[in-house]
Amino acid sequence: SGPYSVTFLAGDTSATFNIPITDDVIYEGTETIDILIIETSLPTGVTAGTPDQAVVNIMDDDAITVSFNQTVYNVNETDGPAQPTLVLSNPSSTDITVQVFTADGTATGGDYGSG
Repeated sequence: SGPYSVTFLAGDTSATFNIPITDDVIYEGTETIDILIIETSLPTGVTAGTPDQAVVNIMDDDAITVSFNQTVYNVNETDGPAQPTLVLSNPSSTDITVQVFTADGTATGGDYGSG
């Protein structure tokens, strides 16, 4: 997007400008914005120095947690498979695969199958 107008007041040698950042709830990891000075956009008598490009890193603050949607699931032996549900605290911009493990309680491995 842009361009952004940055004004140097007479006598100043630095000027800061704002690039609005959107706070969403989607986990995306760190994202980047490339910013650059385009020589043809400069006023007469001003040339681009070095560096004429930079990167803004947007650090994601939308950490995701995964949990079960309840603490107990009941299933009769004749009902077929148990179907526990996992939930994410925030949506993700990429697919997430979670490994879930079983451990014997009062049921043993002969009472249930493996993944």
